[in-house]
Amino acid sequence: MRVMLLCLPHAGGSASRYHRWRALLPAHVDVVPLELNGRGERVSEPLYASLGEALDDLTHRTLPLLAAGQPFALFGHSMGAYLALALERRLESLGLQGRHLFLSGRGSPCYRDVLGAPVGELDDRRLLSALAAFGGLPPTLTDHDELVSELFLPVLRADFRLLEDGAATADETVPVRSPITVLNGEDDDTANAVCHTEWQRLSTSAVDFRAYAGGHFFIDGNLQGITQLIAART
Repeated sequence: MRVMLLCLPHAGGSASRYHRWRALLPAHVDVVPLELNGRGERVSEPLYASLGEALDDLTHRTLPLLAAGQPFALFGHSMGAYLALALERRLESLGLQGRHLFLSGRGSPCYRDVLGAPVGELDDRRLLSALAAFGGLPPTLTDHDELVSELFLPVLRADFRLLEDGAATADETVPVRSPITVLNGEDDDTANAVCHTEWQRLSTSAVDFRAYAGGHFFIDGNLQGITQLIAART
């Protein structure tokens, strides 16, 4: 039976990055990028003001895909991992459970401040500097100043406000029933102190940990191994 792999992007990113995964995964895995408002094919939609607003939208768009007992799994990178975990909680509260939860680029299931200050207190220069310090700035954007200031930064700021709102308003300790695989880069400063106990409390099923060569965007250099792992666990 086909399994729907719902994929969520990193802060400031687009779910379109997952389209190429279709060529790497077997036929039984149906890759479904879940685009967020304000980017990609949803660029005209207003950016989310809160985690709750994002979850409401994602739930509204996901439920029709999962009708008639459609099996599914979730993959998210960085902010996408945070959203994937929150979405799994929401779906489980509605009687649906993912086959597997793949959470990438996160040292902790809870939001940890990686910027050094709330995003609203940082001007553009300090925000970009904070991102670069932990490898959180996609390499393709470093040489495109106009693109960064006009398109990337407004989306990025909204995404970090969403994360800050989640940390302030959501219960990040509620466990899920779905098994979890946590994937991180060996040189990712935001995830170099992975708390296994903290993660293991987040699922009543198995929790596994995988480390790959690379920094925060390690998935780009390890796609073959990661997609093979996903195929085996879905």
